[in-house]
Amino acid sequence: MPSRHVILGTAGHIDHGKTSLVKALTGVDTDRLPEEKERGMTIDLGFAHLGDSATIIDVPGHEKFIKNMVAGVSTIDVVLFVIAADDGVMPQTHEHLEICQLLQVQRGLVVLTKIDLVERDWLELVQDDIKKFLRGTFLENAPLVPVSNATRAGLDTLRAAINRVMAELPPRADRGVFWMPVDRAFTMKGFGTVVTGSVLSGQIAAGAELEILPDHKITRVRSLQRHGANVTHVQTGDRAAINLQGFATEEVGRGQVLTLPNYFHATNRMNCRVQFLKSVAAPIKARTRVRVHLGTAEIMARLIPLDGKEILPGQTAYVQLKFEKPVAARRLEPLVMRRYSPPKTIGGGIVLDAEARPWRRREAGWLDQLRALEREEPAELLVAQFLLPNRHHVTIEQLATETGQNKEELLKLLASLQEKNVVLPVGKRGYLHHRRLESLWHQLETALRDYHKKFPLQLGLRKAEAGALVPPLADAGVMNLLVQHYKTAGTLKETDSYLALNDHEIRLSEFQQKLRSRILEVMQLAEFAPPSPAEMAQQLGVEEKFIHEVLGAMVLLHEIIRLEAGIFVSAEKILTAKKRLIDYLREHHDIAVSQFKDLIGNTSRKFAVPLLQYFDAAGITERQGEKRIRGAATE
Repeated sequence: MPSRHVILGTAGHIDHGKTSLVKALTGVDTDRLPEEKERGMTIDLGFAHLGDSATIIDVPGHEKFIKNMVAGVSTIDVVLFVIAADDGVMPQTHEHLEICQLLQVQRGLVVLTKIDLVERDWLELVQDDIKKFLRGTFLENAPLVPVSNATRAGLDTLRAAINRVMAELPPRADRGVFWMPVDRAFTMKGFGTVVTGSVLSGQIAAGAELEILPDHKITRVRSLQRHGANVTHVQTGDRAAINLQGFATEEVGRGQVLTLPNYFHATNRMNCRVQFLKSVAAPIKARTRVRVHLGTAEIMARLIPLDGKEILPGQTAYVQLKFEKPVAARRLEPLVMRRYSPPKTIGGGIVLDAEARPWRRREAGWLDQLRALEREEPAELLVAQFLLPNRHHVTIEQLATETGQNKEELLKLLASLQEKNVVLPVGKRGYLHHRRLESLWHQLETALRDYHKKFPLQLGLRKAEAGALVPPLADAGVMNLLVQHYKTAGTLKETDSYLALNDHEIRLSEFQQKLRSRILEVMQLAEFAPPSPAEMAQQLGVEEKFIHEVLGAMVLLHEIIRLEAGIFVSAEKILTAKKRLIDYLREHHDIAVSQFKDLIGNTSRKFAVPLLQYFDAAGITERQGEKRIRGAATE
């Protein structure tokens, strides 16, 4: 059995025994809806565990429920392609096989059910017919296992064949960022809203934030299950159940995607490469309305050929899909297209540009750009390392270890990614993905906006405080990169090591403005013997806390200088004292505290000493014993 989780899916014509087969293998009846029980047929997706490391998604076979079938098959690793021995190949057998191929399913088994209903000679004829039908498809060389769900004949052979196929599966490609199309949502008593799906990329842990696309709503993970068991995290290839915080069941459901915040965007246009089936009856004309099955979503769209006015049966073409409502997808994601009416599969392909701009026929280079997007670049493996959860600053040494590439090859790839602004250098040997930088900025921007709202009289957050609120910014290299990047962009400003949004200004209320003016008057009159905040409060007839609030703002506005606790002097008086001190020291070698008191006048040692210490710190003076001489800043 494989070490990773495997997702199996059924496919095949209605009433060929798919649901009965799943029950025979797992003991679970996946028909859970009352209507399914009443009508005796599968309508929606069903789910069952097979052993400890596999899940089976059971899909409906009736043509009316193809959209549910596609939603199930879109995320599987292996298909159990079911054909009944008494019927053989039927219409939905054809369409389900076409859909599997269009969705790039590459591995599977063919299960020949209901063998207890036919004679041996007939069984041999049906098997020959099936082999001819599968010739040239991905199932051409797949194991063909006859079984009876009723008598359980062949089930052990089928289980062994399933185990062999699963053991040979290569690891799922992981593109770094968490991505899970939702295929079911329900309410669990005591927990609230739970959604399920197949994790196609990345990993997520309990407590993490997620974004629901295409709605762009943020939620948080309360708890997680994998294969029916509580876990701390889920990852690529898992069937996951996620308990969401703050959302009613009707607010989330099939067709939506869960991903990390601020990485992907919903769009109304996508550029795709599509392959149209040879069985399509007539050419597909421009602006034909089609049903697009993408992940677990079905969305209506207009099809616009990018090279010509129509597309012939069997032809491969580049098209733009203009959706009737926003949708979310990633590059290289497979899709299926069906006619609007009557709903019949006509083709499928892959997404090349998931956020395309409107197509203009006269604009050159479109097709060359799309052809380039078809190729899996060697850099994609590298980019995935940058986008692993909780990763920000990555060194060249880490990348070499994780990718198995030598540093010279990595440096070439990184240089190319830098040119495209995909990654940004951090320090001498580190790099950061631009999406991570955008995510960090989003967090910092939110923190700053909250801080400005709570403390309008403050310049902003100190860098150390910002690093505590957004931990990756505690790294000096990452902090410096972010500050420089967003200062250049005009959205962030830095003043005396304080970070603030560019539109933030210290804003005093009308009462505070009047109090500020009165404080300045008091300090001007007091010169170098200013009253303490408590004395000012008594003198001006206001509460002391209001004095402290306004004094703090005045310090940040450089209108007054705080020398030490409780001692504030107007900036204008400081400049006066500084000029007198420098002029004095140009004529005399040194100055004592008593001489400084006489120089500035109207003060005491209580204020003169802190003033001289302030000038020591500024480099205006240098202390030598009990005296001061000229400092380096006056040279």
